[in-house]
Amino acid sequence: MQASDPTKLETTLPDGRRMTLSLPATDAAWAADGIKGLRTVAPTHTGRGEEPPALPAQPAMPLEVALLGLGA
Repeated sequence: MQASDPTKLETTLPDGRRMTLSLPATDAAWAADGIKGLRTVAPTHTGRGEEPPALPAQPAMPLEVALLGLGA
């Protein structure tokens, strides 16, 4: 990891990809230390996990009916 810029954190992942985290300037007290306020947290899981169930097939709503909901 590199920490030469207090607003940017750069690292190389085990598979060779590079990742950069940038923090914008702010007046928030909790972010006053920039990236020095961040800490390493072990991953809770790896991979993508299960795919969500497919949405049920429903006929498309006519545009006129959909627009009626905007006037409510």
